[in-house]
Amino acid sequence: MPKKNKIDRRIQRTKQALRNALLELIKEKGYDSISVEEITRRADLSRATFYLHYKDKEDLLVEEFHEIVNERARTISNIPFSAWLPDLENPENKLAPPLLMAFQHVANHANLYRIILKNEKSDRILERIRKIIAQSITEFMQAKVNNDPIPILYEVPIDLLAAYFSGALLSSVDWWFEQNLSHSPEEMARMFQRLFFPGARKILDASNSETVT
Repeated sequence: MPKKNKIDRRIQRTKQALRNALLELIKEKGYDSISVEEITRRADLSRATFYLHYKDKEDLLVEEFHEIVNERARTISNIPFSAWLPDLENPENKLAPPLLMAFQHVANHANLYRIILKNEKSDRILERIRKIIAQSITEFMQAKVNNDPIPILYEVPIDLLAAYFSGALLSSVDWWFEQNLSHSPEEMARMFQRLFFPGARKILDASNSETVT
């Protein structure tokens, strides 16, 4: 195996160990009281190793979130665009699977989202997270434009739509936490779908191949 690959894999293992340590400590004592020293002790690594890769524990937290979002985006990317555009004129419409997956993802990582949204430094963290989500959505939608069998015609820039979606999603998740997650992911997905999709359908013209020249 080439030396570079060995180094890259060692770095990946180191970062994964630090992220695992952070998540374990969050479950045990919350985020605010965790120190870098505790993280490195739990990961059995030195502080010097930590600072080779991260500026502080916020950097580590944001990277963990980025990895989770990327994994979810890869899963959602396999779902055709038609699943995002249910017939909203039908009162019995089914939930868009990617939207349901998004709220299930939040429920499964509630501790992480609670930190992002409710931490005393949440404004700074939230801005970084918002950019990650918007970037992921932009890349996803651009890939769908290039590869999805259903042509999608945009009346606004894709990155604006992604920014709008990510802002609406995070605001909805924030409200959900204020309600102590009293609604199920299915209920949240349905409410969000009713709020977001009518406007989205007006700027997303899902045309069949017969109408596209």
